[in-house]
Amino acid sequence: MGRNALAARARVIGDDGAARFCWFFELPSLASLESYLISRERDDLSQAFSTAFGEAKAHLEFGELEGNVRRGLRFGEEPGAAFVVEAVVPTADLEAWSRWYDEEHLPAVLASPGFVRARRFELHSDDDAQSRQLIVYDAVDAAAVEEFRTQAGPRLAEEHGARFPSAQVSRATWEWLG
Repeated sequence: MGRNALAARARVIGDDGAARFCWFFELPSLASLESYLISRERDDLSQAFSTAFGEAKAHLEFGELEGNVRRGLRFGEEPGAAFVVEAVVPTADLEAWSRWYDEEHLPAVLASPGFVRARRFELHSDDDAQSRQLIVYDAVDAAAVEEFRTQAGPRLAEEHGARFPSAQVSRATWEWLG
């Protein structure tokens, strides 16, 4: 995937306690993704994955970074977990939602102890009536995410629902794996 790609593995812990795994790749551009998708490297990795994990189901999604990355990581600050939100927003509400999310909601979440960075991606979709957003809030560890989910999280989720009742939101905790 080239030198500028960032890759991470995560164990996704759903609200039902079930765990699944995901690989999260950040590429520097859409052209880098297109190049990778037609590369021999992709074919080799796909074959190796199928051989090693024959019964696993792979689901690919692509997105582009939206808004600004908030609060960069400081030296020595390696995130151990992430609070991940997927929001499905009607296209008619997207502009107002994006402005509110980036200017108010996202900074409120980052004000919680242990959060070090946030990134918002728009996931590609063929549905013009709605936009799928993936927001990844990196935290120092899963305990910081759990504290947020029991302290400030419910109030912020309620505010989100009151402002944008037509948005569908799901939340999960990811534990980054080394």
